[in-house]
Amino acid sequence: MFRRLRNKFILTNLLTTTAIIIVAFTSVFIANAISAKRPRPMPARMPGESSEMREVIDREIQNDRDERLGSLALTLVLTGISIELLVFLVSYFIAESAIKPVKEAYEKQRIFIANASHELKTPIAAVQANFEALGATEQPWVNNIENELNRASNLVSDLLTLARTDGRTAEAPKKDTDIAKVVRNRTQLIQARLGDKKLELELPEKAVINLNAADFTQVLDILLDNAVKYSEKKVVVRLDGKRLIVENDGKTIAKDKIDKIFDRFYQTDKTAEGSGLGLAIAKAIAVQNKWNIQVESDKKLTRFSVSF
Repeated sequence: MFRRLRNKFILTNLLTTTAIIIVAFTSVFIANAISAKRPRPMPARMPGESSEMREVIDREIQNDRDERLGSLALTLVLTGISIELLVFLVSYFIAESAIKPVKEAYEKQRIFIANASHELKTPIAAVQANFEALGATEQPWVNNIENELNRASNLVSDLLTLARTDGRTAEAPKKDTDIAKVVRNRTQLIQARLGDKKLELELPEKAVINLNAADFTQVLDILLDNAVKYSEKKVVVRLDGKRLIVENDGKTIAKDKIDKIFDRFYQTDKTAEGSGLGLAIAKAIAVQNKWNIQVESDKKLTRFSVSF
């Protein structure tokens, strides 16, 4: 993330500098070329000077002008390259200096989340185990305790997953994976949650793509869970070449909220269950794998797409 930000800053500076150099240096060269082509008063003929000698003198003058233009062009090119190199070095230094404190703060935050999640996971698991060992009754408050424990456990797991994803620097191992088969297997697991809702699959017989299967499965599960949660009557999953599409009907996402849909802890529906980390995790995994994940929502249809 920080590397992309640094590179974007450097690229913007280089493109701006290049545009200025091209306009300025081209203007200088054209002005000199026009000036060189203007006829200049010729010296008076010397006694006994022939027309052939005059032609030789004219050619020498023209050659001298051409050499000067060539020398000017070379000087402008070398000067432009030098300026670009200088701008690159200065931009790199400024970007690194500006990003360093932000990067350090972000890394500390990530480590804190990872450590806190890890430390919280153990006591929550212990409480759950002891709660189950009590042989709880069907009293409402007992169910509330169990539900809140499960919610806390899921939140801690999501935080830990997000921290691990952010901290992953090495590229995830890839292998040829039949994602059509993976989609069929994972959609079978949500059948019980659908109830009266309809699930439509538009899949080829086979779709082999070189990617990290575990990351693909996790993103797919998050999008399926989101689609089932917010759909009214129908969930559609399809593969279009190297693109996964998961869409559901129901209430659309407002335009002022759709840009925030991948933000951490953001929920369009504050009354819905969940921590608001699912789509943030999907986005983080997509970025790590250099996938492109997008969302569209209009006409009572919300569509998530992931391009590999």
